Amino acid sequence: MKAMELASPAPAALATESPKRPSPLRELWSFRQLIALLVVRELKVRYKRSVLGLLWTMLNPLLLMVVYTVVFSTIWRSSFRNFSLFLLSALLPWLFFNTAVLQGLFAVISNQELIRKVRLPQAVFPLSVVGSNLVNFALSLVPLFLVMAALDQPFTPALLFLPVAMFILTVFTSGVTLFFATATVFFRDVRHLVEVMLQMVMYLSPVFYDLRTLGEPTTWWFPLFKTCLQLNPLTYMFSLIRDPVYYGRLPELSTVVIACSAAVFSLVVGFFFFQRLSPRHIHYL
Repeated sequence: MKAMELASPAPAALATESPKRPSPLRELWSFRQLIALLVVRELKVRYKRSVLGLLWTMLNPLLLMVVYTVVFSTIWRSSFRNFSLFLLSALLPWLFFNTAVLQGLFAVISNQELIRKVRLPQAVFPLSVVGSNLVNFALSLVPLFLVMAALDQPFTPALLFLPVAMFILTVFTSGVTLFFATATVFFRDVRHLVEVMLQMVMYLSPVFYDLRTLGEPTTWWFPLFKTCLQLNPLTYMFSLIRDPVYYGRLPELSTVVIACSAAVFSLVVGFFFFQRLSPRHIHYL
């Protein structure tokens, strides 16, 4: 009798056992509706009291096209045919990446009141910033297609690859945003560092030029510059969009593989770094 009593767990012990906590990814997935609501909130706040609202997302590429067409057709002539389209095909994904990272820096800090009151995965806030900028990016494709039609750029079946390219770029951007969002909680100077870094990365990314058309100049620094371009993940991200839009072809398989690998690596590192440090956020908010 005593052996049975010792073998059976006490009712009090059973009552104090806490339920098993779901994995971070499963917990984040359970809050997917909240992410969607936060995306809507981000868009409403951004265009609050704006007459044109989301139309600004489609007007910006058109205005950029006019400016760059004037600049590169009169002041700085380019050898590229339809250079404005060549530029927009990389400038739009760059603006998506740049804006998402900059706005995501303070995604956790700006929601500190909600974090203090409600238990939820804090990653929903940086991811909602990426989601709202993804909506803007998708809407900006409408004027991009209008520009293609205006410049007699052929619409090829390769354009069907664009959703895949946008998904890969979004995964990569999410990882980078998560990494810097949690770093900003502990060090506010990260904001200034990232701003300077993004300016450097823009010129080290093939936005205004194409890696395959650079040639082989004899300057001593060019091999180092070309190596930086080849190591830059955005080089391959932009090719995923520029190739279907401007060149009318699918990206090379090696480009897709490298871009996917960079996106997965970015998300894994960014999410792991964020989850590891998120319990300590409350002490620095």
